[in-house]
Amino acid sequence: MSVYSSDLIPSGTMRMIAHTGYSAVAPGNTLPAYIAAGKSDFWGAECDIRRTKDGVWILIHNENVDDMTDGTGKVSEMTYAEISQLTIDKGNNLEQYPGTKIATLTEYLDVCKEYGLHPVIELKPEADIDTMEELAALLLAREERDMFYIICFSRDLCVRIKELMPQTPVYYLISNEGVSREDIDFALENNLDGMDIHCYLPDEYISEVVASGLDVFVWTVDDIPLAERLYNLGINAITTNSLTQEKPSGTFRQQIRWFFRDLRYYLNLFFARFSVK
Repeated sequence: MSVYSSDLIPSGTMRMIAHTGYSAVAPGNTLPAYIAAGKSDFWGAECDIRRTKDGVWILIHNENVDDMTDGTGKVSEMTYAEISQLTIDKGNNLEQYPGTKIATLTEYLDVCKEYGLHPVIELKPEADIDTMEELAALLLAREERDMFYIICFSRDLCVRIKELMPQTPVYYLISNEGVSREDIDFALENNLDGMDIHCYLPDEYISEVVASGLDVFVWTVDDIPLAERLYNLGINAITTNSLTQEKPSGTFRQQIRWFFRDLRYYLNLFFARFSVK
């Protein structure tokens, strides 16, 4: 199964990262999505992690379980036993994965190891900095620890996890609001390995990060023309939900989702040309 189809990006020259797993074919941040990524051509697989009340790291994007499961509540106020009773009720092709549960970080790492995927672990900025030692110990105990990448929007968390895991690549996440010279200097001065920047930033921003010598990941790219443009700017990795010329042949809802995905790209590209400061 091909991750992307493009005549302008030579095969094997771009690191492709599955955004929350292969979320175009299975609910994001679930084991089926990571298994699907492992069976495809992805180099890595990104996840979002949060810590339960009793100290279990799980895969979930939002602070609450409401948006992903049939339950309700805040992750940090629930035990893993409580969360393990919940069932995923949102995501692509949900009907093909009945009874899917929230995955633990350990389960995700096991799948990545089985399929040779590089885990790309996003620390949510709300994470308690005092739990970083515990997280680092968990990760460093894994024999495949040299495969790990960590990304985060929080400067403090980036610095702390880099102190605890100096051999692990740590990337400073940047939103669509733009990247400044001060952001780049922060990454360089704190020995971070790269930046993970928003795909719709104007070329000038992206080129400046590339020129700094930092490794450059870009998120989240679901369009071939955009991927080709970014490739030509010299980036090192693309995070994607799905990057093919083919449109899904499934449900009407999926077709509508892809239509608005393409529309979003062209609108963002248009407005980005007027946003350079």
